[in-house]
Amino acid sequence: MEILQTLLHSAVFGGYVYGLYYDVKPPQGSEYESAFWAMGGRFKYLTFLDALLQCGFFGLCVLNDFIGSESPVYARRSLLQRLRDWLFTTLVLPMGVFVSCIFWALYAVDRELIFPASLDSWFPGWLNHIMHTLPAIGAIAELYSVCHCFQKGIKMYYPILVAYFLYLSWICYIAYAAGFWVYPVFEVLDMKGRTIFLAALLLPNLLFVHLGPKLHNKIWGSSTKSQGKRKGKKE
Repeated sequence: MEILQTLLHSAVFGGYVYGLYYDVKPPQGSEYESAFWAMGGRFKYLTFLDALLQCGFFGLCVLNDFIGSESPVYARRSLLQRLRDWLFTTLVLPMGVFVSCIFWALYAVDRELIFPASLDSWFPGWLNHIMHTLPAIGAIAELYSVCHCFQKGIKMYYPILVAYFLYLSWICYIAYAAGFWVYPVFEVLDMKGRTIFLAALLLPNLLFVHLGPKLHNKIWGSSTKSQGKRKGKKE
């Protein structure tokens, strides 16, 4: 068992557990109280759903470190290791990088569109980084430190497509049933603008899925399935 690998998994898992456990609440009577607890609660926010995914994944990694396997030979991989690799390569890596990149890109353009300054009084900065920075950092650290077996062909894109359209359906249903959009950016767009924006958000998801195995091979080499050695590392 690689000690540093287990320490990484445990640290990231612990960070997510504390971030999800932390009881953040908008001030009573504030403009955010009704929207925060409205339809879906915290489960209407992609960052919260992604944090649940990332937390579950790194918890699985810790479990695999202790009772699973770390075999470069597919036939010898435990069920835990196979599930870990499938989750990481199809959802955890692309979604983690996507959440961080899109959030901070919109934040840089105009933070009021994604994370208004008025939230700073009750939403701690460290929690903001757990929700919006750690997903990319944790996923990239995992990519570099652990050899994974990636899916092949078009089926590699199916999970992220399903996840994307499920969440898109969810926020559209909230807008229809509850009369508000989950994120302020949608309030300033008309129907055509929302459609274009939502369609455009699919592209980086697919791009990050596509880049995953390429970056992995850069680090570990193209023959990692049989060797399991980081590129440049001697036998």
